[in-house]
Amino acid sequence: MTVIDGGTGIPNKGSDTTKTGSNSFTLPASNPDAVTYESIFDEVSDKGQYYMPQTRRTPKKYWALVNASSDDPGLKGIGEGLQYSLLCQSLAGIVNSAMDEGKTDVGIWLDVSGKSYELSKNNLGGEIGRQTGIELLTKEYGPVDGIEADVKKLVDGYVLTDVVSNPESGVVATVASHVYNSIIVDVRDKEYFDALGYKMNYDARAKTTADAWLEFKDKCNNEALVVMPVKTAELREFAIKNRLFCVNLNKAYGSVSQGQNVQLFNEILAWMKPNAPVLGWEQGVSEDSFVGLASNAGHPLLASDWSYNHTLTSIDYNNRQDGILAKVTNPRSIDYGAGSRFVSFFLSDGDNYQWVMGDSFVNDFYCQEERTASKMSFSLCAEALSQLAPAQLGNIFNLQGSANTMIESFGGGYYYADTYSISGNRSENLKIMAERAASHMRQHRIKVLELIATDVYSQKAQEAYKAFIEANDQLEGIIAIQYSPYNGGHGKIFWETNSAGYDIPVVTAKYSLWQGGSDGQGDPAAIASALNSGQDSLALVCVHAWSDFDGKRASSAALSCLKNAGASFKPANVQELIWRIRMRHRKEQTLKYLKTIK
Repeated sequence: MTVIDGGTGIPNKGSDTTKTGSNSFTLPASNPDAVTYESIFDEVSDKGQYYMPQTRRTPKKYWALVNASSDDPGLKGIGEGLQYSLLCQSLAGIVNSAMDEGKTDVGIWLDVSGKSYELSKNNLGGEIGRQTGIELLTKEYGPVDGIEADVKKLVDGYVLTDVVSNPESGVVATVASHVYNSIIVDVRDKEYFDALGYKMNYDARAKTTADAWLEFKDKCNNEALVVMPVKTAELREFAIKNRLFCVNLNKAYGSVSQGQNVQLFNEILAWMKPNAPVLGWEQGVSEDSFVGLASNAGHPLLASDWSYNHTLTSIDYNNRQDGILAKVTNPRSIDYGAGSRFVSFFLSDGDNYQWVMGDSFVNDFYCQEERTASKMSFSLCAEALSQLAPAQLGNIFNLQGSANTMIESFGGGYYYADTYSISGNRSENLKIMAERAASHMRQHRIKVLELIATDVYSQKAQEAYKAFIEANDQLEGIIAIQYSPYNGGHGKIFWETNSAGYDIPVVTAKYSLWQGGSDGQGDPAAIASALNSGQDSLALVCVHAWSDFDGKRASSAALSCLKNAGASFKPANVQELIWRIRMRHRKEQTLKYLKTIK
């Protein structure tokens, strides 16, 4: 491994660097057998990279189920509050499971707004109509276009909860729902459903999540896990349909005041299949307290606790990958003789699946007018999207600007590269994760990977960089951030050699546009001042998605920083920055590669 002082362009002693000067560079001609750069990607095929639970059948018709407007458990109406949300989620889970098993041709779509969800609905059969969960469980429905539309006959009874007195009963009921093929009914609504003739198959009112684990773990699928706070509902349908265990870290919502299920969580993580995904989130604790547990055990965590309809957005996903390609910057199109100093901005939090599924990501961040002038690059959970929502991945790539680089964020979910699977077979599991990421990136023409580590300098982090680089000879570079602070690498560049013999840079963020930050973090004016006062000629800046600088954020904040830095700095997307780094520090190798493309 070689280390170079970040951003300055000054190599450590003994490096094979040759610095290009202003207007002094001539690009060599391509070899006669050179390939078109844009054609360098793999055809879609199953290389073992598909691991998310999948629905194989597509419903011929579907009900749009009107969900609750609030998950407040204190509401009294039978069609409102958390109690109603759990009812709807359980009904959807049971019906969609039956649909996938061929017992019905009707699915249930939880009604939710947003362009990404509309795109996913286009892959389903026709909508029968919008109904509440209460209506679907009480009314009689005749056939629609020859298809049986009545779904209540698919339900065997109910699981009883008391989410006010015992919030964990809702978590227990999620697991019991798929065990007993029963909807979730709260004690608030028990009398109503008893009068309709529904029978109670399991009483979860006094049960804890630990009880559910003891009773039901042998009836659960260990190829994925749902972790969700008590008093939430969004992922229950997915857990029920796929027969997953569901766990909460905090026993009280958003608070550790009533204890945690840390030991239980660790036991469940050890029970899971290696590298199986964890979907969801927890509230009221620092994210590293549960992401760290999953990472240590060798499981990527996907922030998805506010997203919906994973069962139906992901239908037959491995056969819906063709033609979803990121736009790329041909490294032969770069003026390597330009004498300016270059700064590259990339937006944080692309690993946040639920955010990327929302209209806010596309409209307020990704498609900002300033993205072209700033050449903003975007981290994206493309690996997860390709499986859970291929329609949205295609939409994002279709909307990509030609000046903007798409970056695979973390490779399969949120975990720390230096702690991943430290309690398991780390070498083997890193290899699996790297190979998964390589297949997804190569088949979607993504050339840059982002990794996060608790310590980007550590030997464990270097092991991870090496694993991902060795697995993918189309990978052009890695950008690395530290959990805290994001720019904890201070611009250092590490190098590892790929299977084709080329040295690939791992570039750490030098600065971070971060509201109220310090030590390389700050507002656009502060970071511009730091750029000007330093000797940075090739600098990487992470733009914190949630920081707002007098109304400027994301691309507009990056452009403000660039303007404050003055004429000596020019923007470069992350892919361009990586190639400039490679030309500066590995010139001979880079010239050799450039001759192989046109």
